[in-house]
Amino acid sequence: MIIHDVFEKKQMILNFKIMDLLQMLSDQRLTIRRQNKEQIRMIRNYILDNLPTQQVYLPPLVAYTDETLEDGRPPTRLHLIDGTQRLQAFVELDAYVNRSFMSEDEEEQKKVIHLMYRFEALEIAVQVYEGMGEDEASQLFVDLNTKGKKVALSKRIAYDSRSSINQITNRLLQQHTMLREAGVDEEKVAIVRPNNKHLLSLSQLRRIIGYFMAGKTISSRLSMDVESIMSEEENIALISTWFDELFSLYPADSIGDYEVSMLAGFPLLYAVAVYATDGLEELSFDEKQAEVVRRMRKLAKVDWSRNQEDWLDFNGRFRGKENYFYLSSDKRNIEALVAWLTRKGGE
Repeated sequence: MIIHDVFEKKQMILNFKIMDLLQMLSDQRLTIRRQNKEQIRMIRNYILDNLPTQQVYLPPLVAYTDETLEDGRPPTRLHLIDGTQRLQAFVELDAYVNRSFMSEDEEEQKKVIHLMYRFEALEIAVQVYEGMGEDEASQLFVDLNTKGKKVALSKRIAYDSRSSINQITNRLLQQHTMLREAGVDEEKVAIVRPNNKHLLSLSQLRRIIGYFMAGKTISSRLSMDVESIMSEEENIALISTWFDELFSLYPADSIGDYEVSMLAGFPLLYAVAVYATDGLEELSFDEKQAEVVRRMRKLAKVDWSRNQEDWLDFNGRFRGKENYFYLSSDKRNIEALVAWLTRKGGE
């Protein structure tokens, strides 16, 4: 526990058992702010996935109290300033444990009992302020959630070793020479054409890798993991094969140049990835790799130049001072592009 006077507000940092905080909430001795169900669900799943390995890392909750802070004596009443979604995630986990404990499945019961013991021992740090009014608390909430600098996507991917999609992304960037030559912008979320000549942004690369791994479109958010029936080495080999074939269709040094290459637009590039892998989930790794090569080579006669008129058959719009045509990235348009590629591959 630490007590410190700063900006005329005394504050204390101490650990609370999660179960004690939930009891305070139940007794209405802990007030919370507005809830966000989507954030609660994401945090709950994160805790549930990582609790068995004790790799749950959450920042301290922030609260204020009407009581006087004294060394060694934690307050009995709290008003939560920041951390409502984290706390509510634990509320939902507690309910999940109680429901699952009644399961007739012995394996499920063993899992939940193990989880229950871990859950009861969990503690979280709480930073508590004394003598703070509601207006000051609201301002602190805004400052905490707007003034902090967001960690760059490249850093989140590089350091999140628990995520299989991040591990594969990192290794692919290290190993695939032509992909590095084509360019992956590790700082921009989206590529602004035609000035940016990188083929992909890091988040776009993750979307392609996620499709290869899961056989479906994944969220652009950083998912903790992507389920795949193949091993990490097989996934890397399959995705590398696709990039090898892609750069056989269009040179790596110019594929990201929207002045000349329509593949520089992500909707078409993503459609090529879907075309190459769609419906291959039940095949073995060797069969998948052979089929990806076969499909990609059937596109050898496609004219990928930006100014060919076929692109105008799809949804999109002209924009920018150059008045270039940009394909729409909606699901229906991607499906139309995949169907077109399939027809081209059959010619």
